[in-house]
Amino acid sequence: MKKWLSLIMISSLFLFSSTAMAQGNAGKLKAEGNGKSAEVCGAIPPGLLKALDKVKNERAKAAITANIEKAKEKCKKENEENQALTDVQRVAGDKTALQIGFIDGNRADWVTGAVRLPVTGTNGSVITWSSNKPTIISNNGLTVNRPLTADETVVITANLRYNQATASKTFTIVVKAVPASMTAEQKVAADLAALQIQFNGTDKADRVTQPLKALPGSGTNGSAITWHSGAPTIISNDGKTVNRPVSGSGDAIVLMTAVVVNNTASATKTFQLTVKQQLTDAQKVANDKAALELDFGGSDTISRVTRPLDQLPASGANGSVIIWHSSAPDILSADGKTIHRPAVTATDLPVTLTAVISSNGVTDFKAFVLTVKKEYTSVEKVAADKADLNIAFADKDSAASVTKPIGLPSSGYYGSSIVWHSTHPSVISDNGTVVTRPAQSTGDVTVTMMGYISHNGVGDVKLFTLTVKQLPQ
Repeated sequence: MKKWLSLIMISSLFLFSSTAMAQGNAGKLKAEGNGKSAEVCGAIPPGLLKALDKVKNERAKAAITANIEKAKEKCKKENEENQALTDVQRVAGDKTALQIGFIDGNRADWVTGAVRLPVTGTNGSVITWSSNKPTIISNNGLTVNRPLTADETVVITANLRYNQATASKTFTIVVKAVPASMTAEQKVAADLAALQIQFNGTDKADRVTQPLKALPGSGTNGSAITWHSGAPTIISNDGKTVNRPVSGSGDAIVLMTAVVVNNTASATKTFQLTVKQQLTDAQKVANDKAALELDFGGSDTISRVTRPLDQLPASGANGSVIIWHSSAPDILSADGKTIHRPAVTATDLPVTLTAVISSNGVTDFKAFVLTVKKEYTSVEKVAADKADLNIAFADKDSAASVTKPIGLPSSGYYGSSIVWHSTHPSVISDNGTVVTRPAQSTGDVTVTMMGYISHNGVGDVKLFTLTVKQLPQ
């Protein structure tokens, strides 16, 4: 763990030398001359400039300024090394790094829209492209004509040139055919094949103990689905009611039949389910004891308790009643909702939570020995908040596919402050509330979000690499 100021400089230097290069021209500019392209030192990363603006201490400013100069010298050295590359080395490097890009949802074996084909390499090579089936995919990749009958395999060739040095690289992609219209019989068959029953908890077809998950009323191809139970007093037609046989009477076999209809076409599918007989009280207690676990808050574990527990169960899945007791209620309450951690100068403390599990006079116990951690120092708070730190994404978004604003926490559970910076604020704003997606056919953009975590002068940084998807066709 390092001091806050040192970490700002270290993370910023890291961004200056590596992340910026990975993001395109952030931190470096292109210089043209004699038909060649060479990288020269350029802009200072925004995060470092912001850190410099915020620092008031003159010695700290001098330290940051000195590190900026060191970064520039490093950049200059890299430029000199880059300029020392031979033409053959430039082309070889660009060939190795060369990749093609796809629209949302596409990949090499599933292409339905335009393909992004770079026209220059990072070392300055000029790239021209050719398609072996230009009527399916144009040479520039912008026009894709999907076949009407079957998928088409297309080979796209990149020809790289730097002065007299040349190389080529091929990419094989599959252009998907336009889906043909389906007959009613085909729709029924497809919906029938995809049809399944979903169960709750740990239930499965040969072990049903509780109501079924909602039975589908329609298929993805538009078929209507109705359900019929072979024993509606045990499982209702809609699956919402399950009456288990009494203990000692044996399990029950129930046939659930789905009727799938689309226009005049229809078909049926039958599922055999086994409804388990009710348990004795001793079995209920034993099963509920075996399944009983604690649900910890955040990233806590049984050997590292720093916050209240999530809800402690008051009953088991089989109906047992569960009552909890704490060996040290002044440290951790019996319901797990209140925690008083030892002082930072004290030691960690063990606390035993005991569950009393009972059903109609049958009782058993299950004990959990937890370690309640003493209060954290600033260094430990920053480390814990860094470990917990994550970005919240909109529905269906992820780090690899960002299309909407993101959620960036401004503080950690343990009290650290969190400040965010974006390497591409024109694509994702520093606060994450504005996301500007690249235009069609221009390619996705990689953005690094930097979270600066600090507490009482101690700090650390956590980086998240996000891909902002280009606008769809």
